[in-house]
Amino acid sequence: MRRTRLRILMIGTLPPPLGGAGVSLKHLADALAQRNDTELLMINTSGVRGHALSGSFRLLVILWRLLILSRRCDVVSFQAAPTGLPLLGPFVLCFAHLWGKPLVIRKFGGRDYLAFKGLRGVFARRVVRAADLYLAQTKELVRSAQRDGLRRVEWFPTSRPMDALEPRPAREAPSCRRFVFLSLVRPTKGIHELIAAGERLGKEIIIDVYGPFFDGLTEEVFKGLQRVRYRGVVAPGKAISVLRDYDALVLPTYWQGEGYPGIVIEAFAAGIPVVTTRWKCIPEIVDDSCGILVEPRNPDALHDALKTLARDDRLYARLCEGARCKRKLFDSRIWTDRFVEYCMDLVRPIGATSDEDSSH
Repeated sequence: MRRTRLRILMIGTLPPPLGGAGVSLKHLADALAQRNDTELLMINTSGVRGHALSGSFRLLVILWRLLILSRRCDVVSFQAAPTGLPLLGPFVLCFAHLWGKPLVIRKFGGRDYLAFKGLRGVFARRVVRAADLYLAQTKELVRSAQRDGLRRVEWFPTSRPMDALEPRPAREAPSCRRFVFLSLVRPTKGIHELIAAGERLGKEIIIDVYGPFFDGLTEEVFKGLQRVRYRGVVAPGKAISVLRDYDALVLPTYWQGEGYPGIVIEAFAAGIPVVTTRWKCIPEIVDDSCGILVEPRNPDALHDALKTLARDDRLYARLCEGARCKRKLFDSRIWTDRFVEYCMDLVRPIGATSDEDSSH
């Protein structure tokens, strides 16, 4: 009996550890696993980096599974974190070509594959240029790839399951008093600027911070503060429900690897506006219809933006409405359908697969 489902081999890092790329990949993998027209073969690449001996053994297991499963699938999709593209990408490309399978590269984050230097740059460019389809997270990355002469590149933004929770009705929050930061707690996410800006706000304002600590920061950084409070780490899958308890997200980031921050998309899912920075490609998804943009590393501008949103109820109501409108654009159901369509375009009709293939 011949197969009628598209068999997709997906290679990428699933959480833990918690991170935007892993969360995005998990949403896509879960959606594909639930479909009747696809069969998902998954290779989780976690556990390699930062583990000298066990990581080497883990890499060998991954390569062995890649060799076997790339023969059994219809299409190979490497869902690459920036650091993984030049490391694992050449092996993925080699095995996909060995078995004659089309290759889809989806790269997370805002770092351009052309930005890699030296041998890593050679590998990254070779892998992306040889892929049958390159899915870029931002529109600027799409334009860069087109200038580089890629055969086929498509915009594929961060998305989230928008049907998981309904957005908070506008009438529940007539004014903005409760801000939330939910991300990695590190200097380049703007945590020091947030503290400097938030502590100058009125006593009716609170800013709650959620996330794991990085780059030497500890909970001590919040000691003695009045407005900015640390609240711990949010469990995977609970971000949207936490965001719905607040009035607005604040993310004063200037992290070099920023693409489309997943937490911004989750704020749209929760129906709350965003105060963030005019940094890299964030203005592609946050504009004056759904949020306020400030210059990075500028606590004064951040303070003014937070104060404005807290004082102007009409502005806040308009931005809430804009955030709810953004939900449709970043609904993972739409982007999962599109991903499957892309894969279908790259392979022969599944009904025409040989008896030999269907026996695997």
